[in-house]
Amino acid sequence: MFWADEIAEHLRNRRFASEWVDDMKTPSGKIHVGALRGVVIHDLVYKALRDAGVNARYTYIFDDHDPMDALPVYLSDAEFGPYLGQPLFTIPSPVSGFSNYAQYYAQDFSQVFQAIGCYPEIIWASELYRSGFMNEVIAEVLDQAAEIRQIYAEMYDRPVAADWYPFQPYCPACGKVSTTETDDWNGQEVHMICRPDKVKFTQGCGYEGWLSPFSDERHVAGKLPWKVEWPAKWKVLGVTVEGAGKDHMSAGGSHDLAAQICQRVLDYPLPYALPYEFFLVGGKKMSSSRGLGSSAQEMLEILPPEILRFLMVRTRLNSAIDFEPEGETIPRLFDDYQRCARAYYEGATNPLEEDLARIFELSAIDRLVAPPTGRFATLCQWVQMPDMTAEIAAAGLETWAPYARVWLERFAPEEDRFTVSCVLPTSVGGLLPAQKSFLAQLAVMLEDLPSVADPELLQSQIYDLGKAAGLNGKQTFSAIYLSLLDKDHGPKAAWLLLSLERNFLVVRFRAAGA
Repeated sequence: MFWADEIAEHLRNRRFASEWVDDMKTPSGKIHVGALRGVVIHDLVYKALRDAGVNARYTYIFDDHDPMDALPVYLSDAEFGPYLGQPLFTIPSPVSGFSNYAQYYAQDFSQVFQAIGCYPEIIWASELYRSGFMNEVIAEVLDQAAEIRQIYAEMYDRPVAADWYPFQPYCPACGKVSTTETDDWNGQEVHMICRPDKVKFTQGCGYEGWLSPFSDERHVAGKLPWKVEWPAKWKVLGVTVEGAGKDHMSAGGSHDLAAQICQRVLDYPLPYALPYEFFLVGGKKMSSSRGLGSSAQEMLEILPPEILRFLMVRTRLNSAIDFEPEGETIPRLFDDYQRCARAYYEGATNPLEEDLARIFELSAIDRLVAPPTGRFATLCQWVQMPDMTAEIAAAGLETWAPYARVWLERFAPEEDRFTVSCVLPTSVGGLLPAQKSFLAQLAVMLEDLPSVADPELLQSQIYDLGKAAGLNGKQTFSAIYLSLLDKDHGPKAAWLLLSLERNFLVVRFRAAGA
């Protein structure tokens, strides 16, 4: 059984009236492709729940109230450096047309996950606070600050100051949150200090005073620290299923602390956890805030949406995805997708094929569409030939053609790239006499070839012509490739020849044969 269906079956057996699946991300810059993994994993569990007849809801929180604590490499320090330490939703967008910084990068990311078939309900953290939904749990947390201090001390084996309170106000003087601390709570207001030296990347203004921690539609007063806010959101929304990457789910990590707060402070059942491994590119984890690694948007330039989703779907959540676009990774990925499609359409006959069929089904974007049967590797050859538009369309490969060109330009090994040489390559001087004789005969055959020829028949005729000249298959076709590409290998010869102007070929092979 596919892993998401196993989880859905387990959740169905606990017979909750409904399941609330949630995920979240801070839009601190161009969001890297690794964050897509969480979106897809939660989407798969949500869809598996629905398929199992369970009433389910899927939300995605953009934590737009978190501070900017690092400047992405693609933004100007002069323009955005002054905003360090401020909540993201208070920072202007780098591009006009968006209400703030967070909205711009969140929309860029949401366009990608919607393109690959994930449609969670979007929740903005700032609006969650502004709506007043968080106020009750904020009071609950502040009232039990001593217990939370104890949890921190136990988890991290170090004492916590008696005047530390789990709330970060937005400074009413400078607007920053990274620099603020709460050191008292009287049941109605918190006492805060905006410390000039609290963090290295920005300075606080020194403001000190009492203010209400409760937000309303006019303003957001502040936020809970993330490790406390995570379980608080579970309770406020009613989340029953939520996972995270293994860095948060490891022993002693954020999830363990959140679990303690659920149990000892909030009296809320811990949601079903989905711990998952990282998505790596070339063995490296990426960072959104620093602008390092492949962004999710860039991945859609490399892979079509259904293949990008398939890459996420086919890997169990407890296995890392290490995507290395160099070499043959991408062509093999397309082959694997077509293999799963065959299992779906031809009918699975064993458990492995049943899983492959389910993977294909869950890789669909909005509806199931049978992929083309032609191989991506063949397409990569065709797009390098002068006029193969009709063949590409006939094979249903036109939507994949742009991705074949990207792979060839950016990631393909040199041996998979070829260009028809404008002049006769000097390497033909090393051909065997029998190969030269074969090429001269091939020129004659091409002169008599019908204007419309069957490539399969032509391929067979070329092989027979070479055999008659005393050549084996490799010697026959390498003579053609050396004459045209200055390489001893290439695409299927008949298709290559039929893509080129006939008179050009006759002249070229006569010259090579001479």
